[in-house]
Amino acid sequence: MKKISLLLVILAIIALSCNNKKKVENFLFLSVEQLKPLGIDCRDNGVFYKNINPNHIKDNQRSASFAFYCKKDNYLTTIIFDEADSINANKTIDTTLSEMTYRKLDFYPLIIGNTKGSRSLDKYTVLNKEIKLLPIAIAMKNAKLTNRTDTIIVWLKPTESLKKALPESINIEDYLKVPAIEK
Repeated sequence: MKKISLLLVILAIIALSCNNKKKVENFLFLSVEQLKPLGIDCRDNGVFYKNINPNHIKDNQRSASFAFYCKKDNYLTTIIFDEADSINANKTIDTTLSEMTYRKLDFYPLIIGNTKGSRSLDKYTVLNKEIKLLPIAIAMKNAKLTNRTDTIIVWLKPTESLKKALPESINIEDYLKVPAIEK
C-alpha cells in the first residue's frame, strides 16, 4: 500500500510539473516599451502606427504605406495609400498620426482585429492559407484611454527584422499561427 501511495505522489508531482510549464498565450502581449520597436506607439490619446514598407513590391502588397490609429472616440481607423499619396494623406488624417514620422519596417500588419475574432483589412489583404502571422495583443488600457478596456490584435508578417525587434526572451515560433480565413 505504501508503494502505491508513493507511486501516486510521484505521478502527481510529475503531472503538476508538466502543467506548470509556461503555457503559450493565444496572442503575444507586450509592454508599451516593447511595442515601440515594432512601430506601435501607445500615447495618452490612443494607439498609433505609421509605416512605409520598403519591400511592398517584392511582398506583392498593393500599397506601400499603411497606418492605423485607435482613440477614445474612434475604435479603429486604417489608412492604406501608395507612396505618391503619402504626402497628401497627412493632410486628411488624425493630427497625432500626421505628426509622426514614417517608419520603414519590412514587417507590418496584415490583419487587425480583436480577441473576439472581428477583423479588418481582410478585403485588402490576400492571405496565403498557410502563412503564419504573429498576433500582437495591445491592451487599450495601456494607452490610458479610460473608456477603452478592449484589446486590439495586430497580426504582423514575421521577418528577421521582427525577430530582432522583439525582446530576446521571446521565441517568435511559440506565437506564430495561421489566422482563420474569413469567407
